[in-house]
Amino acid sequence: MKTIESGLVTLDGKQDESVWSQADSITSFGNPWNKAVSPPTSLRMLKDNRNLYFIFQVIDKEIVLEPNFSNERDVEKEDRVELFFSRDKAMNDYYCFELDAQGRTLSYRASYYRQLHFEWEPPSGFLSAAQINSTGYTVEGSIPLEFIHSIASNGQIYLGAYRAEFSRQGDTIVENWITWVNPKVATPDFHVPASLGRMILSEE
Repeated sequence: MKTIESGLVTLDGKQDESVWSQADSITSFGNPWNKAVSPPTSLRMLKDNRNLYFIFQVIDKEIVLEPNFSNERDVEKEDRVELFFSRDKAMNDYYCFELDAQGRTLSYRASYYRQLHFEWEPPSGFLSAAQINSTGYTVEGSIPLEFIHSIASNGQIYLGAYRAEFSRQGDTIVENWITWVNPKVATPDFHVPASLGRMILSEE
């Protein structure tokens, strides 16, 4: 992962800083369960000496938001992007951030299989911002590097990157699931070790 000088990223939900051009881009997102529903999604990540920064760019013709949003669990009803960070490939201990098109975040700690602890709060210093635009939305965030290193091992961490793509058909919400790594399971499920990829924290 590219290391940059501090202060070069402003959390505003826009990918308008030139430094983002130095980041590797993950664009190989797809829907293994319905390949017809795979609108483009990209993820870029950078770090400085304080934070890990990420930005998703999402193409979305119809952004579904919960009109009566009252608590973070309402994010589950919406279009969103998701990041999972796991200590190990087995998902014995992992941390989840699900962010909607307004930057509202559902965070929780988990262990395999689907033992989800929603009382967990993200580390102090976690920030997010989002922008809705003419083609979809962007979600940008920062996670303290101290937290990332606390769950890393030998300079690497296991990463899951996903998108929930919802649309409306009358009064029904149609749910589609997009992932960076195809977990090769019969039904949509991100909470499985096969959905994770390995992320190297230090520059090679």
